[in-house]
Order: sequence, then C-alpha cells, then structure tokens
Amino acid sequence: MLVTTHKSSVEILNRMKDIVCLIISYPPMSLVNGESYKRNQYKWVRDILKINDVVREMGAPSKKKEINAFNFSGIDVERHGQIMPTPKRIYDLAVDFAIREILQHIEYPKIRKIGISGSHGETVISELWGELQECCIFDHVIDVEVSRCSTIEEIRFSIERDLFPSTSGERKLDETLKGTNFFILLHEVGERVNLYDMGTNWWNSKKIQKIVYTTNSQHVDDVTAVGVEIRMENHLLSWELFCVNVGEVVHSSGIQRLAINVVEKCCGHLLAVVIMARALKDVNDVLIWEYASYTLGLQHRYQTKDRVLFNALAFMWGRSGLTNKYLQYCVDMENWGQMDKVHLIEEWITSGLVGTFDEGEQIVGDLVNAFLLESFQYGDSNFVRMRSEIHEELLNFLRFESCSPFLRLGGWGLTEPPKDEAWEKASEMHLMNNKLSELPTSPHGSQLKVLFLQSNHHLRAIPPIFFEGLPVLQILDLSYTRIRSLPQSLFKLFELRIFFLRGCELLMELPPEVGKLRNLEVLNLEGTKIINLPIDVERLTKLKCLNVSFHGYRKNQSSTLIPRNVIQQLFQLQELRIDVNPDDEQWNATMEDIVKEVCSLKQLEALKIYLPQVAPLDHFMRNGTSSVYTSLVHFRFVVGSHHSRIISRLPNELAIKFELQARSLKYVNGEGIPSQIKELLQHCTALFLDRHLTLTKLSEFGIGNMKKLEFCVLGECYKIETIVDGAENCKQREDDGDVYGENILGSLQFLRLHYMKNLVSIWKGPVWRGCLSSLKSLALHECPQLTTIFTLGLLENLNSLEELVAEWCPEINSIVTLEDPAEHRPFPLRTYLPNLRKISLHYMPKLVNISSGLRIAPKLEWMSFYNCPRLETLSDMEVCCNGIKVIIGEADWWSTLKRSSYFGLAQWHNVFVPIKSDADLATQIEEIENQLLAERQERKPSQQSGEAERQERKPSQQSGEAERQERKPSQQSGSGGFMKALAFVATTASKKMKM
Repeated sequence: MLVTTHKSSVEILNRMKDIVCLIISYPPMSLVNGESYKRNQYKWVRDILKINDVVREMGAPSKKKEINAFNFSGIDVERHGQIMPTPKRIYDLAVDFAIREILQHIEYPKIRKIGISGSHGETVISELWGELQECCIFDHVIDVEVSRCSTIEEIRFSIERDLFPSTSGERKLDETLKGTNFFILLHEVGERVNLYDMGTNWWNSKKIQKIVYTTNSQHVDDVTAVGVEIRMENHLLSWELFCVNVGEVVHSSGIQRLAINVVEKCCGHLLAVVIMARALKDVNDVLIWEYASYTLGLQHRYQTKDRVLFNALAFMWGRSGLTNKYLQYCVDMENWGQMDKVHLIEEWITSGLVGTFDEGEQIVGDLVNAFLLESFQYGDSNFVRMRSEIHEELLNFLRFESCSPFLRLGGWGLTEPPKDEAWEKASEMHLMNNKLSELPTSPHGSQLKVLFLQSNHHLRAIPPIFFEGLPVLQILDLSYTRIRSLPQSLFKLFELRIFFLRGCELLMELPPEVGKLRNLEVLNLEGTKIINLPIDVERLTKLKCLNVSFHGYRKNQSSTLIPRNVIQQLFQLQELRIDVNPDDEQWNATMEDIVKEVCSLKQLEALKIYLPQVAPLDHFMRNGTSSVYTSLVHFRFVVGSHHSRIISRLPNELAIKFELQARSLKYVNGEGIPSQIKELLQHCTALFLDRHLTLTKLSEFGIGNMKKLEFCVLGECYKIETIVDGAENCKQREDDGDVYGENILGSLQFLRLHYMKNLVSIWKGPVWRGCLSSLKSLALHECPQLTTIFTLGLLENLNSLEELVAEWCPEINSIVTLEDPAEHRPFPLRTYLPNLRKISLHYMPKLVNISSGLRIAPKLEWMSFYNCPRLETLSDMEVCCNGIKVIIGEADWWSTLKRSSYFGLAQWHNVFVPIKSDADLATQIEEIENQLLAERQERKPSQQSGEAERQERKPSQQSGEAERQERKPSQQSGSGGFMKALAFVATTASKKMKM
C-alpha cells in the first residue's frame, strides 16, 4: 500500500517535471543565457530522475521504505474556461513546439528517453527525422517501426536489423551504440512494453544518446521509464493561454483566423501571448487584429534582445493610450522590481499625473490587467512589480519612441493632412476617424509601411499620383470613405499585403490592375458596390483572405460576378466571404461552378456563401465520406431562394448576434426535410430557420442532427406548432422494457422565436433528463396561439436559464402550465429556475400570475411588465425578491397592484421604474439597462479613498530604511506571478489528466 502511495506521488512529481521541461523550452524562459542558469533549470529534473530509480528499487519487498519527501498535495487540473475546438494550424504549431523541446533536451545528457503521447506524435517523429538528417553530431540516426513488438527483445532485434542489415548480434549492437552518439526513433511503442531497461548497456555519459518514441496511449504508462514525457496536448499551451486571456471574441466568426495568426507570430513566446491577448480582449475590429499580426512580425534595424516581446509591447503601447505615461513612470523608477503600491500612487498624485487615490488605483489595476505589472502582497503591504524582460524591452522601445517613426493622429478631428516632412519620417501613419476631405498630391514617404485613413467620411477622392511616393507601403485602409475609384498609382504598391475597402458604398469597380499586387494577402471589399471581380484577381496567389460584396447595379446583367477558375487559383485562401444580392440572376447561374472551386481549396478555414438551392450542398461532401464541413472552423451558409427585404421584421441586434456564431446555417423559404440540410446541421452551432413553409416541429430535422446546436432562431414558420415532441423520441430497453428518451437539444443555450402564428407550446410530451439543460436565454415574440411556455417536467431541466422574454403572446396566463393543478403540492418548498435573473413580460392581456404558485428565481434581479392588465398580484410565494434591482411597469398598474407583504414594503418603491406611455417601450428599456450598467460600474468596490484611509494604510515612515530593507522582497522573485499563471495553465492544458 505504501509503495502504491509513493508511486502515485512520484507520478505527480514527474508530471510537474514534464511541465517544467515544457515551460523552459518556451520563450521567454528559453531566451535566458548562461550555463549556470541552464544547469539550475535541469538540476531539479536530475533529482527527480534519481527519485525514479529509488522508487523502482522500492518495488522489491526487501527494499520497501518510507520516503517522507513524497508527501505532495494533488494538483487542481480542472480546465479554466471553455476552450474552443483546436484548429489544424494550431496543431501544426504544437508539432513545431514539441520538436523544439526535444532538440533543447539533446544538450542535457541525463534525459536519455523521451516519450511522446497523444495525437500528432507520429508527425513529430517524421519531421524530427528530417531535422536530424541535417544534424552532424550523431553517428547513428535510427528510425524503427515497432508497433508489432511486444517485448524489449523484439525492439532490440528491430534496431539490430536496421543498424546491421546483413549481420546480427546482441553484443555487437551493445558495443557499437555504447561508443557512439546515437538518436533512436521508435514508432508506436505498445502500451504493455516497459522501456525502463531499454539501453542499459548502451549508456555512456561522455556521449549524446537519445531514444525518442511515440505511443498510441494518451499518456506514458510508466512515467519512471522515461526522462521526459511530452504530451502533445500540452503544446497547445500558447493557444489555450491566448484563448483564456482574450475572452469570448476568439469564438467570433472572422476573428479566429486572425487570432491564430497572432499566436503563430508570437512564436511560442508565452509572455508575449498573454500581453497580446490582454491587449486584444473583446476587440471585434478585424483591422486591429490584422495590424497586431503585422506588428508582431516586424524586423528592426536596432538591437533588441527579444524581438517578439518588443513588438508585443509596441502594439500594446499603441492600444493603451492614456495609461502610457503611468507605465513610463514605472519604467523610469529605480525600484521598478518592487514598488509599494501606496507610495507609487502618492508619487503620481504629487507629480500631478492623477488627482485622487481611487483614480491611481484604477490605473494600477489597468496595468496589472494588461499584464504589464504584477501585484503581490508582502507582510501588510501591497506591492506591484515589473518583470525584468518587460522592463528591458520597454526601455528599448521608449528610446526608439523618442525618435518615433509612428505618427498617431487618429480621432483628432483633423481637417488637413500632416505636412510633407511628417510623411518623410514616418513608418506608420494613423489618420483614421478624422475629417479629412483631401490628401496631399504626392507625399514622399520612403519609409511608410502602414497608412490608416478609414472613417474619413468627407474624403471623396485620392489624387492620381498619391501613392507613387510610398513604395514600401504594406497596410492600407480606406474603409468608410466616400471614394468612387482607385488611382492607378495604387497598383504600383508591390509590397502591399493588407488592403481594406470596407463600407466604401460609392465604389463600384475594382480595376484589373489589382492583379499587379502580387504580395497581397488580405483584400476586404465588404460593403462596397462593386459589380464583379476582374479575372486578374487570379494572379493574387498569396491571398489568404478575400471578403467581397456584390450589391452594385450592373448595366450588363450578363456579366459574370466571379470569372470561372479565379477562386481555385487562390489556393492559399484561408478565409472566403462572398456576399451577394439574392435577387441577382447571374449569381444563381454561376454559383454551382464557384461552389466546386471553393471545395477544392485545401487550406480554407472560414467560409460565407449564399446558395439559392439546396442541391449545391452535395459538393461539400468529398467522395461521399468525408465532408468539407469538418475542415471549416467557421462557416455561414445562407440557403434558399428569397428576395432581399429593405426592412427585416427581426431586430438588428439579433442579426448581429447570429453573425458572430462560429458555424451557422440560415435556411430560408425551405420545404420538406432535405438530406443535405440534415447533414449540414450536424456540424452547425447556430440555426436560423426563416419562413419554413411545411415544418410542423423543429425536431423533424432529427434530434441527432442538432446535438451541437447552441443558438437557434425561428422566424415566421407558420406551420410549426411545437418545437419538440418528446413522445417521438421515446425508446424501449430490450432488457427490462423501460421507456427512455434521448438528451434533446442538450447544447442549446439561446432560443429565439419570432412571429410564430400557430405555435402552441415549446415542448410537447415527456421530457427526459438533460433536455434543454444548457438553455440560458428564451425569447418569444408575437406567438398569438401560444398557451404553454413551461411545463413542470421541462421546468426541472432549466437550471441554467438566466433570461425569459415573452411579448405579444395573448393566450398566456402564466409562464408555467400545470396539467394537474395539484401536481406541485408534494414539493411546496422547492424553488425552480435557480439562475433566472431577468423576466420581461409585455403585451400579455391574459397573464394572471407569474408561475402558477411555484416558487422560482432565487437570484432574480429584473422584472419588466407592460400591458398586463390582469396581473393584479406579485406574490413572494412565487418570486424570490431578495435581490431585485429593478421592477419596470406602468405607473397606474403599480399603484393598483395588490402586493403581498413582501412586495408591499416601501423599499420596493425604490426599485420601481415607471414606463412612459408616449415613448417607445424598447428604447426606454434599453436606456434603463444602460443606466443600471453605469451604476453597477460606479459601485465597483474601489479599494480605498480619501486622505484619512490612505494615512491608515500608509506604512510608518519612522521605521527607517533598515526596516524597509528587511521587509523588502527580492527582485529576483519577479517571475513568480507569471510562472504561477503558466504552471496553472500548463496543468489545465491536459484534456483529461489523471494524477
């Protein structure tokens, strides 16, 4: 029993060792120079390898003994947040990082065996073989397939056969390998083969000798048999670290490709990954993401120790704005490695940088959130510190900024462009969001690489020779200007890589000379009125992103929108978005040929396309087996013939939310249940069913086809009577005859129903455990026949529901319908909907109570009622009102309400907000929500405020310098916070780690 306990502890210790080896193979840790530092890095690894040998000896009954050093606590390995499915390019990056780690371990002789577990391990071995062919330090590089070997002896025989094809002999193998530098690659070692004794007679401390092997298992079975285990899932660390820090925006359609670009450009630099993620948190502007990727790839003429970190800090500096002066103050401080927070803020106040202590604390918090400072506590004092790597590169950057080639004048309200000398010096010029109406005729900017002119709404023309003096321009944004044409000088920008023309509504033609821009990688024409793509676009073979809109009026209706074979020539495309007018007959005529070309693009990851018929979806199946859908990380299919509508009945906010979903289908004017739609649904996370003509229930599409569905909108589907009929999904067990059902729509989080003329209920029939269990938000708008929202059975599954909205549902008398009025009596004290925070019930003339006497919503914060004349009572027996922050309704209704003792208290008058009958209801509710949000932000606990509190917290200055030195933390500990963060993410990176 004791040995088992020790073995478990050693497994944890070895797992920690592998994580340390992983982290020190990544920058910034791998950039630290000095032999003594590297020896210290591996000293702990060496000690663990010795412990492994001791534990193996303890396996013998005569040598069982206690080792107190093995008293380790477990590690929390719960995944932090929800990481999205990993794209193929990130797996390719993980392969590169795994190879880098192996090559780094070559230098350390004590690590002799390296095991690779998890997916893509064989890819690592294959690419490593190519690297080793160019390496001169090994006498023998042996590559052996051992998947059929069940013992060490069989593996040795395979190595002998590879090394000595014509002869054999165990002794000869031992002698040969012991005296040489060798690298042995073993493919697919079986789970039952223990390699601990492998190579015992070969090891020579004066030689470089390695055995690297892969296993099909998710982890190495015996951790003491290897020097280091490389779990491939752990080399997704940089991606997962980025996703955790950047927030939900990384899930947005159109952003993920750019996020991958940023992570790739970080080259595995974990500190840069976090800084970039924090700087891009919740940013939806694709240009900013493109610019982030561009900035990370910049090369510099001047010396910088860490180019990637320098570029990340340069990007952050451009995004930080007002906080830069505070950051520069910290850089210039002598004690930047540890700064007493109170003293730092007081210095800011004395220097006039801030006016109040609260303001200073907010700024410190912003710098900590940006990962530019780390906060920690020592004794009773709070400190912040700057990492030495960040301090060094910020010093470099500030020296560079003092003679800055960056001209940032965005949003200054400029009416005239900068003078000629400014163009001559700048490498970047930010002139967006100004009031420029004209540009210089021919500025000379021989160093200018980035030019932002977007959102200058008065800019109507660009001078003909404007671009002739800008020969090295790489990024150009002319979005949301009033230009009607592009000058010929633009097509001499042979280094141009990123070109944005979004929202140029007067631009109707893309000249054929665009084909001269051979280095173009991104061309964004979203929201323009161009009438077709010139055939010369096929010459843009480096293009990775093409976003095009065809909504312009064409005199010649026979002209082709996209010439044949253009798309298939753009073989490097990763993102393709084609927006067309559904009334355009030419698109309908050529669409199928374009679809075939799209399906030939092997690197495509994101696609938006309109298909007037269902049949072309067949082309997205490859050989009838594997589908294109599986290779697309993001897609948006609009399927079904329809006419464009000037005004949509659906809220614009809903359309925007749907656009942001990762893999979506909008099916318009559909009939029946086409097999192609059912196949596509299996891969969708979002569905918008618009005016389906024959469907009577959503479940007709097949419950198994909607398991991934998270977001669902149904609009104007007049034949639908219920969303799901549970009785149709009942099954009977063969053994006991019991009836059971599937988990139906278990992933669905958002459900919106609009203008459903014949909808009677949300759910019909039995409800099985797990059905709709993830639902967070339910909104019902204009469902005139709806009589049942929730049944008691459905109510028991809705533990995740946070918001309920019902409007213009005149037949509803309660949100809960009890088939038997007495069915809730056995559970009078039970509370349902434990996470419901918001209820909005508007235009419900028959509503008489909230939940038919059932107690609901212990966390309720918001109630909104309008035109519910029969709702005469708000009972605390139904609604838990302890946390209510606002109640909205008509003043007359509130004054006549028969309130229970709870709602009758005067305090509830303080949360009531009256609705004005002469103003738009939706507008008023939006204003109330914004006001509450602002108040909540104001109420965020500011740390301390006022002079008296500062004096209380201020350390006594009478204690003298000696005392301060005594309690002063070491500057060498500056990496603590970062290393803890890395260790946490590294341990959580394993998908199903068992300690």
